Amino acid sequence: MYQRTLTFIDRLRKNGLAKWFIFVLISSVCISLLLSSMGMNPNVLFYLGKFLNGNEKSGQGDSWTAMTEALTYLRKHPMDSVYEAMFAIKLKFQYPLSSLLLFDIPNRLFGWSYYGIANLLDLVSRISVIGTGLVSAKILTLVLHEQRFEKLQIASRFTTVALYVLVFALMLLFYPLLRSYYLGQIQTILTFLTVLSILCWQYNRRMMAGILIGLICVVKPQLGVLFLWGLIRKQWKMFFAGMFVLGIFSAISIGFYGFKNNLQYLEVLSYLSHHGETYYPNQSINGLVNRFTFNGLILDWDGKFPPYSDVVYFITVISSATIMLVSLFWNYTTKYPHIIDFCLVILCTTIASPIAWEHHYGILFPIFIILSPYACYYNEDKKFALLLFGFGFLLASQYFEAVKSLADSRWNVLQSYLFFGAVIIVAFLFQVSYRINRKIKDEPSPLK
Repeated sequence: MYQRTLTFIDRLRKNGLAKWFIFVLISSVCISLLLSSMGMNPNVLFYLGKFLNGNEKSGQGDSWTAMTEALTYLRKHPMDSVYEAMFAIKLKFQYPLSSLLLFDIPNRLFGWSYYGIANLLDLVSRISVIGTGLVSAKILTLVLHEQRFEKLQIASRFTTVALYVLVFALMLLFYPLLRSYYLGQIQTILTFLTVLSILCWQYNRRMMAGILIGLICVVKPQLGVLFLWGLIRKQWKMFFAGMFVLGIFSAISIGFYGFKNNLQYLEVLSYLSHHGETYYPNQSINGLVNRFTFNGLILDWDGKFPPYSDVVYFITVISSATIMLVSLFWNYTTKYPHIIDFCLVILCTTIASPIAWEHHYGILFPIFIILSPYACYYNEDKKFALLLFGFGFLLASQYFEAVKSLADSRWNVLQSYLFFGAVIIVAFLFQVSYRINRKIKDEPSPLK
């Protein structure tokens, strides 16, 4: 037994990528234990405990409550504005009406109660968390078939098993994903669907990737930017498959709730972009600037939006437009968009949103896992760069309650630590994408 343990450790030591993930995992564990010992609660270990125990808020949740309340009101008052009604009772229902089909269709077809559907969605969310870890590891093993990674010594069954274990362990300490599950957020399921779309992209299943993105857009239309990205690159299968799915659900939504009610969602998006959110979990440029200018409540959730500010709105629009334009047209002439480019536009879409809650960054986990071998390969001799890469992930993977004490000072910019971590990861996505596409531009890629 002792000899087997030594052999196991020695084989891990010789594997460059395994050593990288072990380093990140140990760092994450140490930070989690340190925060817990300092009484910084809740922390990632708190949310891990809730996840392992199955959470006690069954049938209730952030998304489920908003959706069922909106659907109940809409059925009673089909001619009224459901968005105004929800905002009047300080319930921020910010989804398109097509999202209500998640509850409405099972209720109409099978007579299931909203509470029962919410319980089922809680189970699906739990499966989605586990699935996000496993699928992320699967994509990683597919990525590692590239010849450039031979020096990382990954071509063995032992390495594959070790990487699955390490990736899954890292997932169990990733705050945005666990927080999403704890809240009862539809984003947990959307994150899993996004990871599946990345897997399909890796397998060159463009049509299936488009279908999955279309399903996501039924609830979160912002990710529809991916279709514009695909259209620019002439990814017709992805584009038309996604548009078909989105068209079907949009038609059903219009049939159920009326064209006017559905169209009003555009007004909601406009209002959100003009105001944003000051509350500290909003990890976007809008949230950062709102807090820096003390435009609204930072630590308290009162159900109201911050006052309109010319400065905040101008900076939000300019920054969001810049991020999206750069990501949309980055390497736009390539015939075979790489998986890194696909991940790049997904993460940029989140960062560019006026409102990007902590749980929206659940997608950062699989992107970090997929990006890691490339970052290690291209920065093999740049230890500082790798430390910065790991630091960015650790910033995003933890909950640092201590920064709440900075709310009343200009140092409240540090409350945007998750956002800064995501920016670091985006910078590495750009670096890796540049290095990859410089060599294989306009040539078929083994990872297309």
